[in-house]
Amino acid sequence: MKLFNRISLLLISSLVFAACERDYDAPPLNEPKYDGPAANTTIEELRAMGATVGEDAPYTIGEEKVMKAVITANDESGNIFKKIYLQDETGAIEMEVDQNSVYNYYPVGQTVYIDLKGLSLSMYGDELQLGHPDGYLYRTPWEEFQAHVKKDSWANPENVTPLVIDDISKVNADVNGYKFKLVKFTGVTFQNGGKGTFAPEDDYGEENIEDSHGNVIMIRTSSYANFAANQLPKGKGSVTGILGRFKGGWQLTVRSADDVADFTETPGGDETPEQPEEMVTILEESFGKESGQGAFTIEDVQLPQGSDYVWKASNYNETYYMMASAYVNGANQASESRLVSPVLDLTGKNSVILTFDHTFKTFAADTHLEDLKLEVREEGGDVWTEVGIPTYSTGTDNKFVASGDIKLDTYTGKKIQFAFHYKSSTANALRWQIQKVKVTAVTGGNTGNGGTVIEPTPTGN
Repeated sequence: MKLFNRISLLLISSLVFAACERDYDAPPLNEPKYDGPAANTTIEELRAMGATVGEDAPYTIGEEKVMKAVITANDESGNIFKKIYLQDETGAIEMEVDQNSVYNYYPVGQTVYIDLKGLSLSMYGDELQLGHPDGYLYRTPWEEFQAHVKKDSWANPENVTPLVIDDISKVNADVNGYKFKLVKFTGVTFQNGGKGTFAPEDDYGEENIEDSHGNVIMIRTSSYANFAANQLPKGKGSVTGILGRFKGGWQLTVRSADDVADFTETPGGDETPEQPEEMVTILEESFGKESGQGAFTIEDVQLPQGSDYVWKASNYNETYYMMASAYVNGANQASESRLVSPVLDLTGKNSVILTFDHTFKTFAADTHLEDLKLEVREEGGDVWTEVGIPTYSTGTDNKFVASGDIKLDTYTGKKIQFAFHYKSSTANALRWQIQKVKVTAVTGGNTGNGGTVIEPTPTGN
């Protein structure tokens, strides 16, 4: 009987405890609600504040200014690093933040209010950016970022709608209106579709897309993007991204693999039949003993005192080259002159590469590489645009070095000239020697019909 009573007691106790148990709900998430001062400025007005900002002269905002915007892009895929993009009805701007995985806290589609007082406007690549005056590279420290950028309501993807563009050249008609906005280019093809990837393992990828009018724009992708190794799609589709600017040139930044969509290859459709590709040499000039300056011409802007030339064909120990110098009679002289290529017709060409060998010699403590430039202009034009030279010699000897591959794809479909632009002053006059100039390209494939190439805006002559 005692055993029966004990068992009964245990059963009753279990029922009592079971009756007392209940299911607990997870603590509710509180929807963020902004209750600070109302917005009293826009991105357009913010840009006006920074109208006089220079590369080394940031502007710290001292006024009580609040701006409302929506986050259109962040670092979720790894293709954007330590920044977000903000957009309102008047424009868009890049904001620097010294933090990784920002997307976990500030997703795309999040409406935010930014307290601008104490933040800064700085210039990078000739474009305005919002950040912090005391941050490394003007990046906003994370604590400061959270204090200045307040969320309002849950993030809503419907807050972010890209501008749909079927003609890439339209962006040139309103540079300030388009830059850093979220756009969607439709009816485009990748020039290297089905062949390359978005980016190599250890460098940025630069791949062109082309619309049905033959207009071209470059997509720049970080090797850290989680889609960097994806193959470029074949056929025709749409590409969405942030329409950025750098040093006067357009470049598109894709936010994720989902931004590249709807690519199809329909037999018998409107796709241009693939043509066999062939590598061709457009120009090759050694400046040898017989050819001299070849088909190149010389455009003198200023001749050095005591000399009637800057560029001339020369040689040393049977090594031939074109040489520019304004070191005359043991003294530096001011000068300026260009060695100009013949016209290159890039119609029906892609993967255009310029290479050359060169060396320079300095006669002063400073190298002044800014006095030795490579530039490009359209046929018949008088405005030159600088193109970077990847590799220079040491300046301490006469050893020639290869320039490295210089991509001219942004000029596909045009007729152009390039020039070696030499300048000197009475303080410094380098000697520059050029040889083995070569331009190659790929013909065939789907190279477009010669529309507008979205290229760097000329900065002067």
